[in-house]
Amino acid sequence: MTYMDMVVSETLRMYPPLGFLDRVAINDYKVPDSDLLIEKGTPIMISMIGMHYDEQYFPNSKKFDPERFNNVNKKNRPGYVYFPFGEGPHICIGARIGLLQAKLGILHLLKQHEYSPSEHTTIPMRLNPKGVTATPINGIQLNVRKYI
Repeated sequence: MTYMDMVVSETLRMYPPLGFLDRVAINDYKVPDSDLLIEKGTPIMISMIGMHYDEQYFPNSKKFDPERFNNVNKKNRPGYVYFPFGEGPHICIGARIGLLQAKLGILHLLKQHEYSPSEHTTIPMRLNPKGVTATPINGIQLNVRKYI
């Protein structure tokens, strides 16, 4: 279960449900060490994909590596650099139940079937750049074999 949690976390790092967070400034804010002033009411877009692929926080970021989410690595990573469901007071209210449902679904599927790439599987997966949510181009095509 620990390793499955790491795999799910790494999958959400690479393919978050949304590629960005949108917020609105509630106060004027001067960005430190610059002349930039973000005025109250300004819409802000925060790139989740940009942060999740930042080499400073996720070295070799294009590689699928669940070990990024082992206990040691999680403790050494600063806060607010991994946020597939948002972060802070506006984090997705359904994040915990969504993760639980996903993990239970994975367990149920893996206990009865074996999955492997088909000749039509796109590796690496490419996402539709026009999609609002993480949507693979051509879907995800796999071979499925039921255990006997």
